[in-house]
Amino acid sequence: MAGTSPVILSLALCVLPAASIADEPPRLVGEFGGRAVSGSYILVLDLTPPAIRLIDRKTLRVRTTPLPRDGARLDPYGIAARGDGTFSVLSDKGRVLTRFSATTGERIETKKLPEPSQGVTGLWDRVGVIAIRLRAGEPLVLEETPEGFRPFSPILSRFGANPTAQLIGNLLRCGSGTGDALPCWFLAGPPDVVLVHRDGSATRVAVPSFAPARARAATGSDPGSGFVYPVRDAFLEPGGLWILSNQEGDRTPLDEGAVRARHVAHVREGRIRRVVSLDREARAILDANSGRLVILYSDRSIGAVAVR
Repeated sequence: MAGTSPVILSLALCVLPAASIADEPPRLVGEFGGRAVSGSYILVLDLTPPAIRLIDRKTLRVRTTPLPRDGARLDPYGIAARGDGTFSVLSDKGRVLTRFSATTGERIETKKLPEPSQGVTGLWDRVGVIAIRLRAGEPLVLEETPEGFRPFSPILSRFGANPTAQLIGNLLRCGSGTGDALPCWFLAGPPDVVLVHRDGSATRVAVPSFAPARARAATGSDPGSGFVYPVRDAFLEPGGLWILSNQEGDRTPLDEGAVRARHVAHVREGRIRRVVSLDREARAILDANSGRLVILYSDRSIGAVAVR
């Protein structure tokens, strides 16, 4: 990604400060690096200083485990919970995959990747990385195997009119899933989410959008203006798919005065079941069920929102 403009890097990383976690004194806790759900806990990666926050899903009480400060800086590219008490994150600008103990913070394994990645995600008992692609038709989600990384799911990179458009158009994220499926989506593009199943097959689901149907014309100073950004986060639970909006209105997320992430929509069986309005901008859905949403807000707070 050498030579990439600051605008593109901002779109790719989506870095915002982390929340002041429940049951801790209000304070800045650094940068939000990603979240994952594992059993009865929500794992929140904090980058500055490096730590993992284990949040009890029922009480929202938190236990903080510091992570080693030596080595390359951890990346805000997500977190993959393995289901065995460990998790993996990326570091060194997507070049290194590191595995830690969630209870002790011990560094268990460090692996240099064959090529830089834009994200990491849990694939049930395995780890997946999201590749950086500058050509169309190449697999974006790769699963870790003892022999290396191999393509997983039919999600392929898309065509872009130039390298900048190719990079922005292939920014992919994956949210929290169930035992059967994992939601993934392109940050820039139409409002839909791909549910990736355990066998690698995929189902595309249309989701609501608060962004315009068409983007403005891109400019040389703002190549990201040629896209719309409908989805900021996705959380799949047995009762359906929860979608956190991203762009709301004509201004893209990086425009001054932009309004974003003020609504969470619930989609089930192809229909919008409800839309929850938020009183301020949200960063991520930490947990979701039929009665409650746990939201990480962009003002660095965590709140539970009742769902009726």
